[in-house]
Amino acid sequence: MSIVSTTIPNLINGVSQQPYALRLASQAEEQVNAYSSVVEGLRKRPPSRHAAKFSSTPLPAAHVHMINRDAAERYVVVTTNGDLRVFRLDGSQVSVNFPNGKAYLNAANPHEDITAVTVADYTFLVNKQVVCQALPATIPARPFEAMFWVKQGAYSTTYQATVAGTSAVFTTPHATGADQAALITTTHIASQLYNQLAGLTSSGFTVGLFGSVVYISHPTNNFFTYAQDGLGDQVLKLITRKAQRFSDLPARSYPGFFSEITGTNENAFDNYYVQFEADSTNPYGGTWKETAKPGEKYKIDPATMPHTLRREANGTFTFGPATWAERKVGDEESTPMPSFVGRKINDVFFHRNRLGFLSDENICFSQAGEFFKFFPASALQQLDTDPVDVAASHVKVSILRHAIPFNESLLLFSDQTQFMLGKSELLTPATVSVNQTTEFECSLKAKPVGAGKNVYFAVGKGQFTGIREFYVDGDTKLNDAAEVTAHCPRYLPKNVVKLAASSNEDVLVALSSDKRNALYVYRYYWGGAEKLQSAWSRWEFPEHDQVLNCDFIESDLWIVVSRPDGAYIEVMSLEPGRADPGQIFTAHLDRRLNKATAPAVYDVATDTTTIIMPFGRLPGEEWELVAWTDNEDPKFRPGRVTKWTPGTDKTLSLRGKLTDFYFGRKYAFRYRFSTLIIREGDAGGKGQQPVGEGRLQLRRMTLTYADTGYFRAIVTPVGREPYTYVFSGRVVGSARNAIGEIAVETGQFPFPVASKNDAVTIELVNDTFLPCAFLSAEWEASFTIRSKRL
Repeated sequence: MSIVSTTIPNLINGVSQQPYALRLASQAEEQVNAYSSVVEGLRKRPPSRHAAKFSSTPLPAAHVHMINRDAAERYVVVTTNGDLRVFRLDGSQVSVNFPNGKAYLNAANPHEDITAVTVADYTFLVNKQVVCQALPATIPARPFEAMFWVKQGAYSTTYQATVAGTSAVFTTPHATGADQAALITTTHIASQLYNQLAGLTSSGFTVGLFGSVVYISHPTNNFFTYAQDGLGDQVLKLITRKAQRFSDLPARSYPGFFSEITGTNENAFDNYYVQFEADSTNPYGGTWKETAKPGEKYKIDPATMPHTLRREANGTFTFGPATWAERKVGDEESTPMPSFVGRKINDVFFHRNRLGFLSDENICFSQAGEFFKFFPASALQQLDTDPVDVAASHVKVSILRHAIPFNESLLLFSDQTQFMLGKSELLTPATVSVNQTTEFECSLKAKPVGAGKNVYFAVGKGQFTGIREFYVDGDTKLNDAAEVTAHCPRYLPKNVVKLAASSNEDVLVALSSDKRNALYVYRYYWGGAEKLQSAWSRWEFPEHDQVLNCDFIESDLWIVVSRPDGAYIEVMSLEPGRADPGQIFTAHLDRRLNKATAPAVYDVATDTTTIIMPFGRLPGEEWELVAWTDNEDPKFRPGRVTKWTPGTDKTLSLRGKLTDFYFGRKYAFRYRFSTLIIREGDAGGKGQQPVGEGRLQLRRMTLTYADTGYFRAIVTPVGREPYTYVFSGRVVGSARNAIGEIAVETGQFPFPVASKNDAVTIELVNDTFLPCAFLSAEWEASFTIRSKRL
């Protein structure tokens, strides 16, 4: 028999569900309400601080979207079935105007059916169950019309214009004298033809003269027209609804005259349409402008399109349908409706100054800088600023669910395949490409989230969920997605509906609809290209807490919680070294209140302090009142847990004058060690392997802690009662162990184990408001083996 000892260098690698012989020494069997930090070690998770109660009724299925406009303006947008409200982070409600459009918010499950993105002062909300439609209205058809254009005047030439059997004929004079020149001008010839055709007005025709052009139209009669001249039909042109070349049109025309340019074999463009637009300030001016073909649908129904929540200049919001640009050029062939028309929109995003939608297998981008325009500006030529509408082609059906900007490109997720929008200097219709990058099955109820150089997404695994980390390999430049839950495949429940990440703190948080009272926290740390930490843990709340949403703003995790008595906004600060004013640590109490959020009223006559809470305490919650600093009554020393008496639903009272305090719900930190085993270097010298032979009888364990005020070490041998060893922060002989003050110590804490290594459970527990942080552990044991190892 020999005495052996070894060190667990740190406790910051979270939970592992591998067999204990395969785990790292720094991985745990269980870790609840703990935070693994490479800076501070394993510590109790930060408490949640009460920010606001914004609803008196629970909101179990609401969709929550956070708007982080700037440091002064941050909002929570809460969408329920048929309604939407906006709150500041202090809970005050912001006025929202609803001119119309509330019906778009009707959703049986808003949390999953509604998605949103904020671009500057506009928040675009998408109901994934609404099919986008085109309005039935069509571009008004033009009356039956034609023009006779006198292109050139010539001597001794006959000009003939025939309309519905009525002919106008004019022959120019033979003489060439100066006195005859006025008779061969194009305007004179046109006026002569006009005078002869003016009588058609009695038959319902409209006859007009515009310089060298005679205009004829009829609202219902598709009349026959014919033009000829004595110079091979070159000087009098008949113009109807079609022209072969744009040059066949006169410089001046009847306002609104429409013509289709059919082109020739020498042209590469499709047919396009032009219309004459008169100059309101110059009766002789005007221009031909490209237009859309009459008789075709040209408007997208705004009631079925994403709606906008717009911040107004006065600080209020307006919700309603947006004004989406109409098709103004081309037809269904040259400028078709966007591919999302007739389909549902699955996601909305913003990329390279374009608003984008995902619909089935298509990615649709707006015009550059014009978020409400999804039709091209011209059917004649393709512009770099035109909308982009491209499909993700694959042998599998690839319905695109989410789009995430990544590595200067756009990462697209379908249920089984990931695509990437090809990198290019400009995003244009000519340069866009969508390429398959990886094939990993996804569970896309939760929108993937980017954090630094990685993107995290959920993977369905039957009754559980895995998380993959998408990245670009630095050496090969290949895309890959490593599973960060490979060592704990049964840890996250299924139906993960929210992922939130902080690149400040290297933290990922997952929320599942199957266990709304818990957050699953992944803490990672990269040292160059090597990942040095990969730690999962669970943050638990009481069963009646239903977390609706969580989002990071810098190092603060803002959570929205629904409880039986209403809905709340709370915040948890994750930055290292955070301490409450006047103290060296943070009081660990959830839903924490202080004098700023729960006023204290002192009654001199009864020597009683009454604390007025902004909400009532719920059954089953254990609350604690801690005196803090600057208290006028000397018996309330900082850190003293104070007895209190419940008053009404929202008040409590205590004897004495207490002015500064923290009042909150207790929660417990728990850490269960993996089975302790002996490891030895392997034959290759590249790692360690467990020693399976022999008997390992644990004798004692020593914890190294820092800035710790309390914890219990609970040793439970199989078949026997647990033994509890308490560290209270009071170390005999320490200068910090002052009467009447909070004792927070750094040092080592030994405790006996006296059990076989695989027949004992060792747990650390801290259910007080005091801090704890564990840096490492060392254990000592008697090891007996029958043979000598070589």
